[in-house]
Amino acid sequence: MRDLQSLEDYQKLAEKLFPGSGYIPARGGIPRVALAGADHEASLLGAAEAAFAGMAEFILFGERERIVESARHAGISLDKFTLVNCGDHEEAAGRAALAAAEGKADVLMKGGVHTSVFTKAFLDKSRGLVIRGGLISHVALFLLPGYYKPVMLTDGAINIAPDLEQKKRILINAVAVAAALGNKTPAAALICPVETINPKIVSTIDAAELVKMHAAENSFGAALVEGPMALDAALSADAAAVKGIVGNVPGHPDILLLPGLDAGNALYKSFSLQPGSLTAGIIAGLRVPVVLTSRSDSKLTRFFSLYMALSAAAGSGSGSGSGSMQGGKLL
Repeated sequence: MRDLQSLEDYQKLAEKLFPGSGYIPARGGIPRVALAGADHEASLLGAAEAAFAGMAEFILFGERERIVESARHAGISLDKFTLVNCGDHEEAAGRAALAAAEGKADVLMKGGVHTSVFTKAFLDKSRGLVIRGGLISHVALFLLPGYYKPVMLTDGAINIAPDLEQKKRILINAVAVAAALGNKTPAAALICPVETINPKIVSTIDAAELVKMHAAENSFGAALVEGPMALDAALSADAAAVKGIVGNVPGHPDILLLPGLDAGNALYKSFSLQPGSLTAGIIAGLRVPVVLTSRSDSKLTRFFSLYMALSAAAGSGSGSGSGSMQGGKLL
């Protein structure tokens, strides 16, 4: 990815993946990001570009000497950053999570800390980021060649084999993120191997129950929820027509709810590797959005994931730790 020259440059790039968010970083105060393990060169480079573009301020948590050395090696000035010296990555992750919980940061972001250390830190209930009765889930956003609008995929990273209630929470999280990004009436396709209810295929039973639940209880707000639905029918109106599948969602989904981690993670990686695709992802269901990128993610994906988190925080009204995204409501 080329270096960004201005906030306007950044906005033009982000508009492709976030056409409805209306998020302008410099409006209403610049948001703050707590970066855990800031001695990671790739993360520092992303933070420097974001800070230079005016989209966020960063609090860097980590061993001061290692952060300074990483910045020197990358040619980054640390003049505009706040550094918090920590003895090791575990302390860095814990203090970064606490800063987000205390309202000192609007977004929590993983740097060089190991995923297990980072996850343990923000899931520690004593730090206050975990919502009582909630469930965290990963929400990815893709702009795919051949599909006319961005589409979300959930959950391809966190929940292994979610049951019906967990799928409900995962979909609530995704609908809340969609709303925070500007889509108040997202269309959700409940992805299964087939469109018919098969008692031997649990995902089809769960999908049918979620649809019934929404019809009876309005569980997902203004969202359109349909399924069970195979992936081809979800993404292609022509495929749906051939199969005789009717509805408002086939060919037009904003959200793909996958039945479990096996399918979700494989599809996530498949989408990510499509030439020309754009990718972002955050963890939802906490009091602030969390950016947890993979070591193999590109610089562009890291960049977009941060923007997604900042945009979601602003759109949900959870800036400065004042609330959270859960079902589109502040808790």
